[in-house]
Amino acid sequence: MCGGDYVNPVDWEPVGDTHWWMLLRCGSCDTWRETTVTNAIAARFDFELDRRLDTLTRALDRIDRREMAADVETMIEALRLGLVDAADFGRY
Repeated sequence: MCGGDYVNPVDWEPVGDTHWWMLLRCGSCDTWRETTVTNAIAARFDFELDRRLDTLTRALDRIDRREMAADVETMIEALRLGLVDAADFGRY
């Protein structure tokens, strides 16, 4: 509807041996539509989804590393200031 170049497959199922039913969503205007595509087009969607997943995974890994580093720095500072000690980690 908006004329954007990209849609995202939300759900899909094979239709016979040569086609796939897909539910597509436009991230720009939130338009949803159903379509049937050939195996070749479905393979292109699959390739792009994998590529985008790799990008998201790398970004999430970077965020996780930054958050873990911040947690470690917070713990080091708490230890330096005497705010925590070994007894804080004992079992009750």
